[in-house]
Amino acid sequence: MMKDVFSVVTDRIIAQLNKGIVPWRRTWSSNGPTSYQTNKEYQGINALILQDVYKSPYWLTFRQAQKLGGSIKAGEKGSPIVFVDRIVREETNADGSISVRIIPFLKYYTVFNWEQTRNLPEKVPVERDNATIPDAEEMLRRRGPRIDYHPSQPHYSPADDTIYLPDLQQFESSAEYYSTAFHELTHWTGGRARLARQEILNYRLEEDRSQEELTAEIGAAFLCQICALDTADTLQNSAAYISSWLKVLKDNPRWVLKASRQAREAVEFIQTGKLPERCGNAAATA
Repeated sequence: MMKDVFSVVTDRIIAQLNKGIVPWRRTWSSNGPTSYQTNKEYQGINALILQDVYKSPYWLTFRQAQKLGGSIKAGEKGSPIVFVDRIVREETNADGSISVRIIPFLKYYTVFNWEQTRNLPEKVPVERDNATIPDAEEMLRRRGPRIDYHPSQPHYSPADDTIYLPDLQQFESSAEYYSTAFHELTHWTGGRARLARQEILNYRLEEDRSQEELTAEIGAAFLCQICALDTADTLQNSAAYISSWLKVLKDNPRWVLKASRQAREAVEFIQTGKLPERCGNAAATA
């Protein structure tokens, strides 16, 4: 049965990748800077520009505040945000034909945090009501990994052998939380005291890092299916995450097979605590 689980998930991930690169979608949120008017989070550099001391994540322009019946408090200073716009210009070629030239340029706007306004109703981000899933929670904790909180960046740190995760309520669903947690848990299995994977030990090298990310996401997909969390969203996000790291995957087809084997070893270690024979010496001397 175990063999079927790995085969099914691996085949489905490869099938997703063959459809092309899907932009990876972050499935957790720390209530980042958000447009008061559209409720959409700012992206890219604007998300960094608008990180501030305000408790409210909502921002709007002077004109937007006026249109909504509010105003900006006297003496308040706004923050800049950047948008890319374009000019479409028709040009006549030497032969008399018309060509179109698109000229991109930057626009700068000034926005204010809701706390800098008057007479505008307060907006509160929608709170999620995610719940722990017993089977998935037991799988996550089974080998006793050290797990700590990080507000915005899930990761495994080999330096202190710790998995860092945002809070459960920051994710779009419980399934997405455990999918992310299982990704980091798979990284954790590669630590020096366990499977001692070369890709974790040499993570700073680009090729090893890419191989390790592929292993971790396939491992997460395996664990999601074992825990009955294998939804369309988790599979699509897994494939998208892999694509974001592995644009050179087509030039390295063996990476998928190697990562699938490493992911299987990781999952078997999580489930049984047993190390593959080739890992015995490395673990013993760690």
